[in-house]
Amino acid sequence: MALLATCAMLVACESQNGGARAAPPGPSKPSTPRASLTVDLSQVVYDDGLKPGWEDAGWSEREVKGTGPAKVVMAELGGWMLKHTTPVRGTFGGLALRYKAPSGFGEFLEVRLDSEGKTAFPRVRVASKHVVGQDGDWVQLLIPMAELNPDMRTFDRIVLRAHKKVGSDWVEVDRLGLTAPGAQLVESETGAVSLALVETAWQGGLKAGWEASGWTEREVEGEGPAKVMMADLGGWSLRRLQPLEGRFAGLAFRYKAPSEYGEFLEVRLDSGDKTVFPRVRIEGKHRVNRQEDWVQVLVPWAELNPRGQPFDRVIMRAHKRVGTEWVQLESLGFTGSDAAVVGAPAAGMVRAPVGPPKPASLAVDCTAPGHFISPRIYGIAFDALKEHKGTDQWELGATVRRWGGNPTTRYNWKLNAWNTANDWFFRNTSPGDNAQFTYDDFLMANRAHGLESALTVPLIGWVAKDTSSVSFPSTKFGLQEKMDPDVKEAGNGRTPTGRELAPPPPTQTSLPAPPEYVAEWVRTIRNKDMKRGRSVHMYLLDNEPMLWNSTHRDVHPEPTTYDELLERTLSYGAAVRQADPEAVIAGPTEWGWTGYFRSAADVAKGASPDADRKAHGNVPLLPWYLRKLREHEKKTGVRILDVLDVHFYPQADGVSPDKGEKTDPETNALRIRSTRALWDANYKDESWIGEPVRLIPRLKKMVEENYPGRGIAIGEYNFGAARHMSGGLAQAEALGRFAEGGVTAAFYFTYPPTRSPAWWAFRAYRNFDGQGGGFQNIYLPSSAQEGTSLFASRSDDGRRLVAIALNLEPDAARNARVDLKGCGMLKGARVMTYIGETSGFSEQPAAAVSAGILETQLPPYSITVLDLTLEPSKAPGKPPQAKGRRPDAP
Repeated sequence: MALLATCAMLVACESQNGGARAAPPGPSKPSTPRASLTVDLSQVVYDDGLKPGWEDAGWSEREVKGTGPAKVVMAELGGWMLKHTTPVRGTFGGLALRYKAPSGFGEFLEVRLDSEGKTAFPRVRVASKHVVGQDGDWVQLLIPMAELNPDMRTFDRIVLRAHKKVGSDWVEVDRLGLTAPGAQLVESETGAVSLALVETAWQGGLKAGWEASGWTEREVEGEGPAKVMMADLGGWSLRRLQPLEGRFAGLAFRYKAPSEYGEFLEVRLDSGDKTVFPRVRIEGKHRVNRQEDWVQVLVPWAELNPRGQPFDRVIMRAHKRVGTEWVQLESLGFTGSDAAVVGAPAAGMVRAPVGPPKPASLAVDCTAPGHFISPRIYGIAFDALKEHKGTDQWELGATVRRWGGNPTTRYNWKLNAWNTANDWFFRNTSPGDNAQFTYDDFLMANRAHGLESALTVPLIGWVAKDTSSVSFPSTKFGLQEKMDPDVKEAGNGRTPTGRELAPPPPTQTSLPAPPEYVAEWVRTIRNKDMKRGRSVHMYLLDNEPMLWNSTHRDVHPEPTTYDELLERTLSYGAAVRQADPEAVIAGPTEWGWTGYFRSAADVAKGASPDADRKAHGNVPLLPWYLRKLREHEKKTGVRILDVLDVHFYPQADGVSPDKGEKTDPETNALRIRSTRALWDANYKDESWIGEPVRLIPRLKKMVEENYPGRGIAIGEYNFGAARHMSGGLAQAEALGRFAEGGVTAAFYFTYPPTRSPAWWAFRAYRNFDGQGGGFQNIYLPSSAQEGTSLFASRSDDGRRLVAIALNLEPDAARNARVDLKGCGMLKGARVMTYIGETSGFSEQPAAAVSAGILETQLPPYSITVLDLTLEPSKAPGKPPQAKGRRPDAP
């Protein structure tokens, strides 16, 4: 209402200043020249013309038709208003625009948001702190949303006006829009561009409440930048006298070092307790800006402190050897939550489109009956070390958790003990971060949060005898290549030169665990379930048996053979089946590519290649395994296996966590391409595998030809870079392919960091709007143009369709045209897009719809959910029943 009154008072202005305008003599310039900065827009309002959904609603004389910058007369407190056809919702970083005005106008501009309701938005007068760059006569502005819309209210108008009397020359405006949450840039005393800090540790000297220490030479007294010697892996530490507990957006600082040092810095947080914080190496993605020799850095909070744990120290050091020249550090501290840049350009997440959007044709076929989607494809693994340190695993929408991994191979359910194997010095210990946390607590935690449970049972024949023994104690084996920093006597089982030590007797750490031991465990669980309901929904037959001779070589030094795998599967599987006749049993949980076709004996060092396979008719391992289990069921009537379970990690260097994951542009593209190994028969794997993997269709064919009716599961997988948008896209692609391929279950290992791109990829399918919106339970065939993906689902009655569109290109937006074939009349549509922000999905303006065609734009590197309400022209077809036994049937 205030806006309308203002407009009414200014109606006379519209007719007073007719005639052509003189060219402006020159723009107003910031007091201190700064490097030009490009501000990326997540929603463009005006750029060489008005954008769809926005309309001109100003009151002063203006020229906004056609192309080119908008021209507005702001004499007599004049201005310009832009109105959106629907309310604007979502989380933004700020309002950005470029303007050109006569230098005599000085600081004259005022900006605010508005709406039709009674909401009063702040009026923000543009000052030098909002100027982030200069390009010729054009001045670049960025006004933080914290100033414009501190309460994050819905708005539908943007108002630009003069707050003082100025002349009648044109004010030109272009590149106006809303940014993703991003860093707020401010001008330091030296004129350099720095980041706004809400908690400062060092700025021209130590700040109150902080103290400096270190282990190398340094100059930290007096005023000015700190100087630290980082030769010989040197560094320094800043300690706050009172711990910090707030969730910041990131750690910011400026540094200056010799160019020949290259990328050398490592930062981490620390505390006085045993909390372990990630070590973050400073890379190009962390650099926000450079001014002469000074580099501005912002490290996202999700990398430094993903759990939001209390800390009191910042440690900076060289992670490689550098020279003896000073490294200078300045403006070090923590940015506020409105400066989160996990999804901002400086962090390498959100990319500005290069050139105009490309067209993309996508389609959904509602005339096909589709097939049921197993809810167990949204599974994750149990992370024992994080169980009590956060709630991430409960918030991403997982449906089932897997008790698995190397330690579970030797889990003693009676003593609550396991052995960490070669992952961590072959130590017996209690699971996880709490010695009292048992398998039953795991099952009950899942039930309390509405998740199912998948439980690994040991087949190796040994379990931990206590929570303290170690396999290679220094008292027996002497000092070794590596020793446990916490338990000094525990070694890694290798001599100081790296040679493997002969293992001790298994009884050094373990007790025998025959099939009856496992049967007793299952009976114990089922007896408890009589009162509380089923707690185990899938049993997994151990973990990666073809790697036992390395992971558990202290008790199983000999490589596993075809015959041993079958014998243990039959004996232990029968024990599980007898104790729980309705059990869903999965195996053999093989580690990867070679384990699908060969035994450990086939590939063992010094053994005759493929000798074991040739002794079994030269039949690949998994088909042989399935065939033998089918023969067993036919002969005895006992079904051992319900689900064929394998693990899959991309093997190309730099892609997955165990391959030294990287996030350079080439590896990012490779990571996304690597997902094609799940389904594409034409994709030749770009690793040592060197041939098409086509994992899902390959496994389905193995089942169909050798033991029809089995489900398939991907018991472990991870495409890496969970905190980068390439990892988020790979995860979203994988979940879509699991749904498309009819996979029974899949378990991400272990689970992605909170609010990371991979975390939000789960939420795309499970809770994209924070209100339970998610993928439906019937999969629909879909198609997508190269560079994009589309996965579609519908409800049973066909009245709701949820599709997930991926733009896999980092630099190009896509104008998507989605053909809704046979889907009926569209009654409503929501478009929710994620571009790498910690805040998640934001609703976009309604897409254009006509005659069964939906149009929307897919930003670069983005996940977009199309949530559609339909009126089907006829009842949808019924999905076909699954072939053979459904994996969740008794």
